[in-house]
Amino acid sequence: MNDFGQRPTEQASSSVSDEEEAEEQEAIGRIIHAVREYRGDAEWEVARWEHNFVRLPPRHRELVRTLPAKCARARQCIQANAAFLNEALCAFGDQPYNAGAGTRIMGGVRAADVRARARQPPAPADVEKVRYVLKNLTRDWGAEGAPERSQSYGRMTAEVAARLGAPPADGPPPRVLVPGAGLGRLCCDLAALGYEAQGNEFSYYMLLTAAFVLNESERVGQWVLHPWVHSSCNQLSDADQMRPVAIPDAVPTEMLPGPGLLSMTAGDFVEVYSTPAQAGAFDCVATCFFLDTAHNFIEYIEVIRHCLRVGGYWVNLGPLLYHWADAHTYLPDDELSIEVSLAEVERVAGELGFHSLRREMVPAAFNANLRSMLQSTYRCVFWTMQKQPAGAPARVTGGDQSRESKGA
Repeated sequence: MNDFGQRPTEQASSSVSDEEEAEEQEAIGRIIHAVREYRGDAEWEVARWEHNFVRLPPRHRELVRTLPAKCARARQCIQANAAFLNEALCAFGDQPYNAGAGTRIMGGVRAADVRARARQPPAPADVEKVRYVLKNLTRDWGAEGAPERSQSYGRMTAEVAARLGAPPADGPPPRVLVPGAGLGRLCCDLAALGYEAQGNEFSYYMLLTAAFVLNESERVGQWVLHPWVHSSCNQLSDADQMRPVAIPDAVPTEMLPGPGLLSMTAGDFVEVYSTPAQAGAFDCVATCFFLDTAHNFIEYIEVIRHCLRVGGYWVNLGPLLYHWADAHTYLPDDELSIEVSLAEVERVAGELGFHSLRREMVPAAFNANLRSMLQSTYRCVFWTMQKQPAGAPARVTGGDQSRESKGA
C-alpha cells in the first residue's frame, strides 16, 4: 500500500463547526449509502427490462428471444461492478491514509446505516454519480480511455513540460497543482514527468475511488468493470453494452520516477488554496474541465492567481458548461451561478493579472462511449496564461499561438 496523502487539509478541517461537521457526515453517509445500494438499484433496472419483455405478445417475445440472456449477463456485469465499489468503499474507511478523516467517515457510516435501516432509496442524482464513477474509471485508468485522455491530458502535460522544462537534477522539482483532480490520472501523468503534482478534489465519490486506485493498484488489469451496462440506448450490440474494461492500464507507483511527487488534498478548492500558506506555492496550475464547475468563476481565477508564483503558468482546457446554471430546477436552495461568454472570462482573467501566451480551440470528448451510436465532443478552449507582477497592465489578447485546431 502506498500513501498518496488522500486526506482533508488541516486548514480546511480546523475551521469546521460542529454543525458543519454533522452536515458533512450526513453527506458522506448519503454517498456511502448510494455506493452500497448500487447493485440493488442497477438490478432493478434489469428487472424493468424483464418486466417489459414479458408484457410483449408471444410472437414479439420470440423475435427478441435473446433479451433474457442479455439480462442474465447484465446481472453478472453489475455484480462485478458492485464487488469493485464495495472493495473501494471498505478500503477508504480502513486504510491509514484516511486517518485524518476517520471520525468524519465513521460518522458517515453511521448515517448510511440509518438510511439502510429505514429502507431509504438513494436519490436519483446519487445513483447517477455512482455510475458516473465507473465511466470515469474508464476515462482515467482504462486503455479504452487513452484516445480521450490524449485530447485533454496529453495536450496539457505537453504544454506544462514545454513551459516548465525538465525538472532539475538537483533541487526541488517544479510544483503543479491540479484542481478538480477527479481520479488522479492527470496528476500521475504530470508526476511521471518528474514534477511535484498535487491534486485537489471535493467529491467524495471521486476521493474514495481515487484513494483506492492510487494506493491499492498492484498490477495492470487488476480489476474488470462494465461501465456501459446501464446504457441501453444507442448500442450497436449487446456485447458492446456488456463489454469489460480492465483497470488500471498503468500502475500509479510504477509511473513515478521517485517518491514524494504525488499528493492529493480533499476539500473545496477555494477554501483550501486561498489561505496565506498557499500564496505563490505553485509554478503551474493545470485545470481540465474545471473552470465551469464554479459557482463564481471569478473566485476560481483569484485563487489560481493567489497560489501561483509571479511568472507561473495557468494551463487550462475545457468548455463552459456551467454546472450550476440549472441548479434551481432540482435544488431547493438559491445556488449562485455566474454564466458569461468565453470572451468575458478571458477579459476578467486579464484584469486579474494574467497574460495570454497561447489560446487554441480544440476538440475533446468527456466520458464518451467509443462504441455508442451517439458521439458528442466539446469544442474546448485550450490556453496558457502567465501570472504578471502586481500592478502590471491588464492584457490577455495575443500570445504565441491563437488558432483553431481540427485534429484530435
